[in-house]
Amino acid sequence: MDRILTFVSLQRPPRQAPPVAELSGESEFQRALGDAALPEERVVAARAFVAGGAPVVSPDTVRLGAGLVALSDLVSSGEAGTPEEVGQAVRRVVGDASPEDWAVDLQRARDTVVAAYVLGPEELDAAVAVKIVRALTLAGAVLAGPVSARAVDGIAHAPLLLPDVLVGRRRPGAAVPEPEPPDAVAERLMERFGSLRDDLARVTEAVAQVAAHDEDELVLRELDREQSLAALYRTARPPAEGRRQEGRKTRDDDPVSTSPLRRAAQRSNVVLSETALRLLSEPALRALSQYGIDPAAASVRDIQARLVSEQERSTRQLHTVVAELSKVRLIGGDRLAAQIGELLGRHRLDPIDDPGQEEPVASAPPATHTDVRPLGVADLCVVRTHLRRYERGEVARLESVLPGERLTHRTSEVDESESTETTEAERTSLESLARTAADQNAGKTSAQSGGGRGPLTTDGPETFARSVTDAVSSSSTTRTRSASVLRRLHRAEESVEHVLGSTPDAAARFGVYQWLDKVYQAQVFSYGSRLLYDLVVPEPAALFREALARPRGRGPLPPGPAAFTVPADQLSAENWSYYATGHRATGVDAPPQAQVCVTENFGQRAPDPFSGELGASSLEIGECRRTAIPKGYQAASYRVVALASGWVPYELRVLVGSKVVYIDDWSSRLFSGKLDGETETVPVGLIADGDGRSPGLATLAVGVEILCVPTAATVAAWQTRTHGLILAANRQRFADHEERVAERDAQARLRLQALTPAQKQELVRNEVKRTALAVLTGQNFSGFNAMRTDSLGFPYPDAAATGALSAYIRFFEQAVEWEHLEYAFLPYFWGARTSWVGKLLGLEREPRFAAFLGSGAARVVLPVRPGYEAAFERFLNTGEIPTTDQLLDVGGPLWVSLMTQLQEQGAQKDEEAVRGDSWEFRIASDLVRARRDDLLPKWTPAGPGWFEQPDSDT
Repeated sequence: MDRILTFVSLQRPPRQAPPVAELSGESEFQRALGDAALPEERVVAARAFVAGGAPVVSPDTVRLGAGLVALSDLVSSGEAGTPEEVGQAVRRVVGDASPEDWAVDLQRARDTVVAAYVLGPEELDAAVAVKIVRALTLAGAVLAGPVSARAVDGIAHAPLLLPDVLVGRRRPGAAVPEPEPPDAVAERLMERFGSLRDDLARVTEAVAQVAAHDEDELVLRELDREQSLAALYRTARPPAEGRRQEGRKTRDDDPVSTSPLRRAAQRSNVVLSETALRLLSEPALRALSQYGIDPAAASVRDIQARLVSEQERSTRQLHTVVAELSKVRLIGGDRLAAQIGELLGRHRLDPIDDPGQEEPVASAPPATHTDVRPLGVADLCVVRTHLRRYERGEVARLESVLPGERLTHRTSEVDESESTETTEAERTSLESLARTAADQNAGKTSAQSGGGRGPLTTDGPETFARSVTDAVSSSSTTRTRSASVLRRLHRAEESVEHVLGSTPDAAARFGVYQWLDKVYQAQVFSYGSRLLYDLVVPEPAALFREALARPRGRGPLPPGPAAFTVPADQLSAENWSYYATGHRATGVDAPPQAQVCVTENFGQRAPDPFSGELGASSLEIGECRRTAIPKGYQAASYRVVALASGWVPYELRVLVGSKVVYIDDWSSRLFSGKLDGETETVPVGLIADGDGRSPGLATLAVGVEILCVPTAATVAAWQTRTHGLILAANRQRFADHEERVAERDAQARLRLQALTPAQKQELVRNEVKRTALAVLTGQNFSGFNAMRTDSLGFPYPDAAATGALSAYIRFFEQAVEWEHLEYAFLPYFWGARTSWVGKLLGLEREPRFAAFLGSGAARVVLPVRPGYEAAFERFLNTGEIPTTDQLLDVGGPLWVSLMTQLQEQGAQKDEEAVRGDSWEFRIASDLVRARRDDLLPKWTPAGPGWFEQPDSDT
């Protein structure tokens, strides 16, 4: 018989489980286990119990121990006989004792089994204690009243029931912090931004205030000597009476050397005076204190260098925080967005990369193993079928010939079967039809449409199998009729002549043609029962989709660009490099300098300052120049520095634009003021003269600085040009990204087309297996490297690592029947939103593989290999990988109930056993047969079906 369908029939749990041996009880040890919050505390309590000398490790440690062990062995072997004979054997062992007499021994034996479960069989052997618990439990049941054979079997063979203090307390793994919510990230960044902004404001103010002091408020400090810096630049003042003294100009008593002047110009030997220190504002003092600067001791050069460095660092950090804040996808809505916008102000930056590329993942606290509960017990079933006979079906066509007519049919079939799909649909195998019908039926009446050996159904095996074959019969009939229409699309010409003749004197003749249906006989066979575990894994195709997205030898695609929506008038010196660099714009010029200085110099001396003649010893100047302003700039302010010497008080007038500076008080030599925004040129003039009667001005040096700032038109032109270059680069980024995505998708399609159906099936199974193990064990296989590399670069296995991993790998490969793995793919919206569009637009044609690629999650049912049930349950409770012969047969109430049901069904082997009665189902064929008579067929009901009345040839 041919196999057409494999499925798993989930058995309904029994209404009432047989009595089992329990391990719960009132004892100090179990109370300590209940108080223990951590696994380590439970281990400490178990070791304290063992150290106290209470465990039952041999028959001699309890009363009637040898007899109880022998009783347990007798009942477990099945040689005890009927329940009455079991009761007699129990009374022979316990005699006149009552349950109160062995209560202490029973509790010690229970605690011993529990301690061995906590510590592991390698630390404590509980084989004797298990037999004592079973024997005393059976004795208590016998003394309480008559026991049934089912009760005796349950106490002797069913798993021991763990105490309530351990059920559900599975050992957790290392906790991983939850990802920070987006709104919390935004609030943290906002707090960081506010702190940096305040720091930047303070340090900027400190820089400005330190630079605002001239020579009169600075002190020269060298070799433990202090003097005002102004003394270095002080010029000699003429005497009030205007007379020559000793035939030369008046000069300072102390000559000025060159070196201190040079150092003073660099401010390396200059500190702030007491007046300058008192003028520092509170924010500036806070900034100096924050960076560990003592303004009274540090030189002006060191103060300025440190403050400028911190100013630049704070600016970079501020821009970084702004960029991170602009990428956060807020959940709090407009309120939080408004707060961010108000806080950022002019510092706000739009993201250069699409923030949608970063999707936070939702995760529960991970562990080394997960809390997976048993689903139930199921039979692994197979449906086999064989063709039994053919039966006539519906009328295919009618032919009629009247007297004197001759009917000729000529059929020409042309094969144009370029469409492979049409041919396959026309010749679909019975197995494929059965599988498709099973999937459809599973979605209506069963627990799951599986992807492994077959669907997982909650119906009985015979009921589900019959519903599938009925659906196959219906669908195959429809397919055959569609195929009969498509038969006209063949190219290989085959000419068939069909002639019906009649003579003029003969009666009319009729021909009736009927379809022939195939009648199959089906039978369900069972491979045996399995214990199932159920879990849901997220995005089983995530790794394969990522592999498709990465061309060989290359990394993942860069994040998609964000649209450049910044208006041109918002580009500034603070943000232009961020956008130009981020969008990879080329040819972008730096913004116009914030300030440009234009200078004019005037300097002259009298022909002979020491001459007695008025015209030779006095200097008179009157000069005006046309000073050019750089293109695109306008004059904003001026600074005038004047130095002079002479004989009597003199007056100097300086013209800058429309401003006139009168210099008659020579206590200060620096004068400044605002200009009117002149462009192109600015007039700069100088007038110096005396009273015409006495010697006056002898030497003169005047420097004029015109500080220019960019015009609004210049800034706007730069902004427009820069905006256009960045916008073009942004569009090119979009084009490049779309091209790379298209290239990746094309390569992915080629790879998918190159996969055979068998390769796709194996790939899907392995990925489901990997993700199921990752969820089950709480790890991502990052620690499974057992390979080293020698000096020549050749890999070789590390013996120690291989030995450490072998037991782990062997356990999971053997404990689960991966060949019987069942899985169902769930819709795309259960996965990350970033993958929704790609899943919706998938072009995979094969339905099962398309479901795998587009799934958001998968439900996986793991069948545990017979004999590994206790090992698997122990791993889920403790995270340990034991061997099969080291196990204690214990578990929670649900697990014990299912294991009892499994044990009641006997041995579990991969041997086929007949389940239920066979049945028949009908499949339409392409064959047509003519009736011997010319009567139309009739069907009459008979029992559950309809039967055709016999014609003349039967």
